[in-house]
Amino acid sequence: MKGAQSETFIPMNTTQALLAALEQVTPPGHLCSIYESAEEQLAVAVPFVRIGLERREKCIYIADDGTESAVREAMHADGIDVERAIATDSLILEKKEDAYLKHGAFDPDWMFTFWGSAAAAARRQGYAGLRVTGETEWVLRGAPGLERWLEYESLMRDLLSRHHCVALCQYNRSLFPPALILDVIRTHPTVIYRGVVCRNMYYVPPEELLGPDQAEREVERLLANIAEREEVEDTLRRQRDELRDSEGLFRQIAENVREVFWVFDMVDRRFTFISPMYEELFGRSRASLYEDSRSHLEATHPDDRARVEAAVNRGRAGGAPVDERFRIIRPNGSMRWIRARSFHVPNPTGPARLMVGISEDITDQKGSEEKLERSEHLLRLVLDALPVGVSLVDRSGDIVLSNPTSRRIWSGSIRSGRQRYAESKAWWHGTGRRLTPTEWASVRAIANGETSVNEVLDIEDFDGVRKTIQNSAVPIRDTSNGITGAVIVNEDVTARKAAERELSDSYNQMRALTGRMMRAQDDERRRIAQMLHETTAQDLAGLKMLLARLKRSAKRLNDGERDALAESISLAERAMTEIRTLSYLLHPPFLDENGLISALRWYATGFDERSGIAVDVELPERFERLPRDTETALFRIVQESLINIHRHSQSATAAIRLRRDGRMLVLEIEDRGRGIPTADLRAMLQGGGDVGVGIAGMSERIEQLGGTLDIASNADGTTGTIVRVRLPLSEDVG
Repeated sequence: MKGAQSETFIPMNTTQALLAALEQVTPPGHLCSIYESAEEQLAVAVPFVRIGLERREKCIYIADDGTESAVREAMHADGIDVERAIATDSLILEKKEDAYLKHGAFDPDWMFTFWGSAAAAARRQGYAGLRVTGETEWVLRGAPGLERWLEYESLMRDLLSRHHCVALCQYNRSLFPPALILDVIRTHPTVIYRGVVCRNMYYVPPEELLGPDQAEREVERLLANIAEREEVEDTLRRQRDELRDSEGLFRQIAENVREVFWVFDMVDRRFTFISPMYEELFGRSRASLYEDSRSHLEATHPDDRARVEAAVNRGRAGGAPVDERFRIIRPNGSMRWIRARSFHVPNPTGPARLMVGISEDITDQKGSEEKLERSEHLLRLVLDALPVGVSLVDRSGDIVLSNPTSRRIWSGSIRSGRQRYAESKAWWHGTGRRLTPTEWASVRAIANGETSVNEVLDIEDFDGVRKTIQNSAVPIRDTSNGITGAVIVNEDVTARKAAERELSDSYNQMRALTGRMMRAQDDERRRIAQMLHETTAQDLAGLKMLLARLKRSAKRLNDGERDALAESISLAERAMTEIRTLSYLLHPPFLDENGLISALRWYATGFDERSGIAVDVELPERFERLPRDTETALFRIVQESLINIHRHSQSATAAIRLRRDGRMLVLEIEDRGRGIPTADLRAMLQGGGDVGVGIAGMSERIEQLGGTLDIASNADGTTGTIVRVRLPLSEDVG
């Protein structure tokens, strides 16, 4: 390139910093590049254009005589498709004769019009803006009108601001006189020099540079710059002091933590800092690692070395964070587990240079993890062997664990997420009402901390098969008592519920049959009692009458015959009495004729006479008739209870009480006998023994009528036994 001087080397990291700074340049802007070599010139101008093209800005490059081919070549080298950019009018390569010297002389006013028109055309074409750069070495060769060049440069900033453009003016410091370079510095707010983009503290606004009182304004500006520079330097001093203090604090922390902390320079490929803990943990000197940055691999377990080395190389090359766990062998032969993490330190001006890392001893943690893994394996074996389904859900409703039984119950993997509560089909077993999403036991456990046990549900599994399950859920809480999830237990009780239904049906059938048998038994007793009363008793009465007639003619009989006749009459009378009593005991006529109250009074009186046990009767004076089955059942219970008192209690007294308790009828039969031992009473209530059969019959009679029978007894003989019957009264019994 014309006018090029000896090359100036720009380090790679400086170039990267320059590119990063150029990326920050946005319209409007007026920059100048002061360079000392062709390479330095193009290192600024070409990326400036490339960035504009990438941002959909229209770019104009004004070249000096004989430089266009070098510019094209540099653009190609930087990845710009020059021909395509020119063909699409995104890039225009102009000569100075087509711009600065369009009319044979330099005219600032025409140039302002030229740039304004170019900016307007770029906007009409849909470009984001206009970006221009021009070479200026031709200015040294002279041209008419160049006496206004300083004015042009000074006023360009306002023009670029109005049209939202950015311009880069290029000046070769090796060719331009210092006075002109000084004017260039004064007219550009931003200066690029030796690969650094700088805010220009020596920029002079046009109203000062071109206006009156220039000296006074310059004094004011310089004084302001001096004060500003002092403030900047003071800020830098304080920042340096703070940085020094921070570095000291950092070093103090790094040297006292129980982990190995290190800093690695990826450009120089060496460690710049290694904390003292390295020597204690690895058993090797820091000096050896400072000397050879890869010597730490010698301590790595042979089985882990290749993996660790690959991770180190990957981290240093790619920039991705590294997190590796591996074993080391210390010089004394002991083995430790290490966790090493590293990452690149971001560099705002270019690629990262530093990588920092921390290595910690996780041997104890690894041992705990292995124990935990063994425990988890054992837990998994137990869960897999359980005959019930077990699942764990987190707070979001996702399944984090489930055993095979759970998957068998639902015919596949249980869906995760809260949506499964709406998708899963279940109904309350007792009512048949479908569960809403918020009624699932696990939802209530997570939302309210509620524990649910053995809720019976009818479900439809994911294959469409209906099943019955017992569903339970318990919330899982952390150490702060916060709910983190829930444990769900499902048991398939389909077969059991079917068996229970069959058993219930059989039981109901048995109860119905028992009821019919009891009614048949009562009817048979009533019929036998009636037969005894109407036939046998009447026959005995006729026999007695005949014997009485025979007695009137007994004077013709001898003494033995008269004694036999008297004995026959006595036997007939006793038989009549016993038949009548048996008839009444089988079914007292008072029960059908006068109702329960009369029958109980009659029976209590007769029992008192026959047994010698004084019976206290507390019965209401007026009592409406009950259904015949009810009166018969209550009478039989009193009858059975008094017989048991006579046979077993050794009580001298008994009591019968009948009363209303709201809509309930309460019957009590009480004695003051020796009581019933707890074990015997339990067996009796279950139908065991001779007495148990009678008690079971009494209980069945009451259950048939919707009531309950309870027996309370004290085996110490202080309270005796109470048989208590509670029976609901129908609406028509007042």
